[in-house]
Amino acid sequence: MSTIFDIGKDFRMLAKEKIDRELKEFKGDKYGKAVYTYVANAIREFCDKNERFAEVVYKTKRSLSDCVAEIMKGCKNHISDIEVYRRAAKLYFPNSEVEFVMNIVLTGDEPDETYMDKVSPKPKAKQQTSNPTKAKPPKKPEKKKADIIQMSLF
Repeated sequence: MSTIFDIGKDFRMLAKEKIDRELKEFKGDKYGKAVYTYVANAIREFCDKNERFAEVVYKTKRSLSDCVAEIMKGCKNHISDIEVYRRAAKLYFPNSEVEFVMNIVLTGDEPDETYMDKVSPKPKAKQQTSNPTKAKPPKKPEKKKADIIQMSLF
């Protein structure tokens, strides 16, 4: 893929600059506009992490607008985050795999019985009130050692 003319080029920087330009020039429908900044951020992050990926992004003739249009094709009203990033990576590297790791950091004490016994309120008919009362924010729990739950998706 690389040629003698590519020696010394910083593809990470070049690819991120390309994505930045294309971000400013983005053209897409309402669905594409909902995700294009996230896609651009992810592609820049992928480029930062891998020189080969950056080189392909830089040399690919398709734009960020093209990438987002391809990602959103056929998704109608919804698409998962992981699927957006999977499709973005595959646009540049068709045989790539995307793995996702989520960390949940549990801090503070476990919720008390009162909290766990709460039920969701039933929706009420809309009423106009002139002086809505503001609920007091819950007291912040004191910091304790965090438990971490890690989950790997796909």
